Amino acid sequence: MKPILEKLTPEPECSFVLQKDSFPYYPTPWHYHPEYELVLVLKSSGKKIIGDHVSRFSDGDLALIGPNLPHVYDNDPAYYEKDSCLRAEAIVIHFAEDFLGKGFFRLPEMNKVQQLLKAAQQGIQIEGSIKQEIAERMEKMLNLPPVLRLTELLNMLILLSQSEEKQYLASLGFVQTYSRSNAERLDPVLSYLMQHFTEEVSLEEVASIANMSPQSFCRFFKHCTRKTFLAFLNELRVGYACRLISENRFNISEIGYKSGFNNLSNFNRQFKRVMGKTPSAYRQAYY
Repeated sequence: MKPILEKLTPEPECSFVLQKDSFPYYPTPWHYHPEYELVLVLKSSGKKIIGDHVSRFSDGDLALIGPNLPHVYDNDPAYYEKDSCLRAEAIVIHFAEDFLGKGFFRLPEMNKVQQLLKAAQQGIQIEGSIKQEIAERMEKMLNLPPVLRLTELLNMLILLSQSEEKQYLASLGFVQTYSRSNAERLDPVLSYLMQHFTEEVSLEEVASIANMSPQSFCRFFKHCTRKTFLAFLNELRVGYACRLISENRFNISEIGYKSGFNNLSNFNRQFKRVMGKTPSAYRQAYY
């Protein structure tokens, strides 16, 4: 799936985009755009892929995504069911690096903010007390006049630049090697994996999608993502298993098979590698 270039247009009296979205499920596919994106999940759950990072998202998830970094928020299957009453809601801010004027963030006073924006090229997950503060500010922004929205966004960037409660998402390797030429081969593979990770997936089949031999594909995939193909596939499956555990409808063995693992021992081993604990321990901690 080649990421689509999303065109974003601010309102005439605004220098950036602020919107509150409400859908049956998030409709935007694997995509990128030259603007920074600050996205707060108000309501919904699923898996998000930001570059080569794969993880779960749920209510309150907050991330800052840098320019041209491919990403998707993919809701859980229940959101796509015909008679579903679920809603996917979010507040999203898109802003260009020069929305306050060319060179503004190169001013000495903006040094920390400039560092934040540079780090956002990998995508940043925002956690802890700062997440709560930024979330509250984003909700209040919706009711502010344009001039106060502008100053509030700058205040939020300053606060984020001063906080240590954040973690990087995509690997530096992905950011440095993800180019439009590599994307022509990598994106169809990622699309296929997102649609079929719960099924049996062969290396030969995936390599053929990229028009490469299995050996060449393995080297190419690791060069682009800094992860082996199998490790990336297992992370997709473990993320799905976490959702099934949270629903508390199936036993551990059933969850392993439904997530695409063909035996329980491998499921336990891969789950512990990704999550730091076994599926049973994760369930105990969750409940």
